[in-house]
Amino acid sequence: MSLLLNSIDSLRQTLLERAALGDEELEVLSRHVRLRNLDKNALLIAEGEVENHLNFVVEGVVRIFFYKDDKEVSFDFFFPGSFVSAYESFLDRQPSDHYIEALTPLVVLSINRADLDHLYASSPRFERLGRIFTEEVFKKIAEHARDLLSLSATERYRKLLQKSPEFVQNIPLKYLASYLNVTPESLSRIRKNL
Repeated sequence: MSLLLNSIDSLRQTLLERAALGDEELEVLSRHVRLRNLDKNALLIAEGEVENHLNFVVEGVVRIFFYKDDKEVSFDFFFPGSFVSAYESFLDRQPSDHYIEALTPLVVLSINRADLDHLYASSPRFERLGRIFTEEVFKKIAEHARDLLSLSATERYRKLLQKSPEFVQNIPLKYLASYLNVTPESLSRIRKNL
């Protein structure tokens, strides 16, 4: 029970940083979220499945990846305090074209699509919060795309280290290299030089 309360508090703090939700709204939200513990390497969703949950990362590191030419391509990482979902699948109800994997033991709070839609309909503040998170997802994707086109591999790695130094240690080299669009050997050289 204590893990659930701590997890709810973590979610509450993250939400309050972004939108002014009242105690009553936070209480309503807490009744709709479910605590999930996942083992390292467990999948939150697999390619071909329809995403039914929006997840808040309480503890652990998450990776989004897909296969291209039988090779895994890491698309993004999520750390505590982040929301993660197969967003396109969640929004348009189509099968996901990627996987979401726990890189470490993972604790998430999840809300299903029907409950989230109910919250959006119940309060303009929830709807505003949904818009804020959608904008954050868009900005994160746009920033990563821009970084891949405008920054060197060393600059991209340094930027990732600045944002989340304590979590980068939990990401295997091959996944980091894929995300940064370099070979593992090149990333080893970059790390050595830094």
